[in-house]
Amino acid sequence: MLKFQDDDTTLIATFEDFILLVYTIIDDLYQQFVPACVSHRRNVDTAKMSDLEIIALSICGDLIGMDSENAWCSFVKRTYQHLFPTLCCHTQFNRSRRALL
Repeated sequence: MLKFQDDDTTLIATFEDFILLVYTIIDDLYQQFVPACVSHRRNVDTAKMSDLEIIALSICGDLIGMDSENAWCSFVKRTYQHLFPTLCCHTQFNRSRRALL
């Protein structure tokens, strides 16, 4: 379980900082709790986006209340392409996202 101390405060100034923070937390949790059948599944090494990127983007989209998966993918591609240079098309992103659920 994550424990926060009073002196461990992180300032989130922009949405980009928020995405990076979510990615970092997901990375720690993914390495700790992901089952081997997920992390070593077939063709995982040839995927354009990592599971971490897909999970982090999905969580961020859900947290800001973005209802449309296609609109969210378009927004990320327009605004945060520098954070996710290998962003796949929205159909592949949505398929991967649903498979990871």
